Amino acid sequence: MRWGLALSLALATPHALAEPKDDAARALQKEAMDGHYLGTEFKAAEQKLQKALKTCGKKGCSKTVLAELHRDLAVVYIAGLKKKDKGKKEMQAAVNADPAVQLHSDFTTPEVEKIFKAAGGVVKEPEPEPEDEEVKLEEEPAPAPPPEEEPDTGGAKNWLSLSFQQELLFYGETTDVCGGGNQYQCFLQGESYSAPIYDGSGNQLQPGVGFATRRVLVGYDRRFGENITLGARLGFAFGGSPKASTPNATDFLPLHAELRASYWVGEKPFAGDGLRPYVGLAAGIGEVDGHVAVEYFVDEAGFQANRKGKLDAWRKTGNTIVALHGGVAYAITPEHALHLELRLLQMLGATATGLAFNLGYTLGL
Repeated sequence: MRWGLALSLALATPHALAEPKDDAARALQKEAMDGHYLGTEFKAAEQKLQKALKTCGKKGCSKTVLAELHRDLAVVYIAGLKKKDKGKKEMQAAVNADPAVQLHSDFTTPEVEKIFKAAGGVVKEPEPEPEDEEVKLEEEPAPAPPPEEEPDTGGAKNWLSLSFQQELLFYGETTDVCGGGNQYQCFLQGESYSAPIYDGSGNQLQPGVGFATRRVLVGYDRRFGENITLGARLGFAFGGSPKASTPNATDFLPLHAELRASYWVGEKPFAGDGLRPYVGLAAGIGEVDGHVAVEYFVDEAGFQANRKGKLDAWRKTGNTIVALHGGVAYAITPEHALHLELRLLQMLGATATGLAFNLGYTLGL
């Protein structure tokens, strides 16, 4: 009996003497991982863990501490120094030392976990925390998720456009065109004409229509519902009247800006290709100028001798536009379309009525 007790004490004594080295090894482990590794000083972390393993020796530390040291050194090699082969060896040594060793949640990466499992390590799933029955009874049932909105299948909602517009002006019967008392400014060879004009004949216009300014427009329209679009146009007009040298003469306004609304005919007209007719109205700023040739005589003698000349009479309109429009777009695909639009223009200020033909391309987003 005494021999058995002595033998047990002899076997237990080395283990009891070895365990105090756990603390020294853990201190080095903490410095390596919490200090050097988190500070990206991977080489210093490697050296500190190797020192901890030397401190343990073969039997100086418990299997738990020894396994954790090999595990952390494997993490340094795999995730820090990118020495995968060394990391595999250290991870295998960790599992061999203690098959129950677990990865540290603060230092785990998908690659580390993969190598850990390949070495035979088993990742334990965290146990669910027991629910407090009293709290559970007091909890209100979770609200039902809101119903999913049906997707809008009416086609693109945002539309960009680029178009060219040719304008025409209506001319009424007018006498004394170049007399300075109406909307006309007359020019001879590009210069304002201020010489005498015989009032007995000539210097008049017959009713008709003539070409006027042209402009390039860029636009944006937003679809609301299936059939309504609201949008804007910005552009630049050219071909306007030259500035006269007469008092209070104004420059041609090339800027164009308008707001518009359109109604598109049909059921979900933007959802497919083909023809898309529409009508609408617009209002904004801009100037529409046109010019016609006017025959004149300088005096009665010139009239008697039929010595007539021609003046270039420019009609300047006001800078406010109100317009009605109607047109048709041909959708090559649901998001790409060409359009042709006819516009009835009413200019305010210096009043005038005109037409415009607008041809362009639209892109749905």
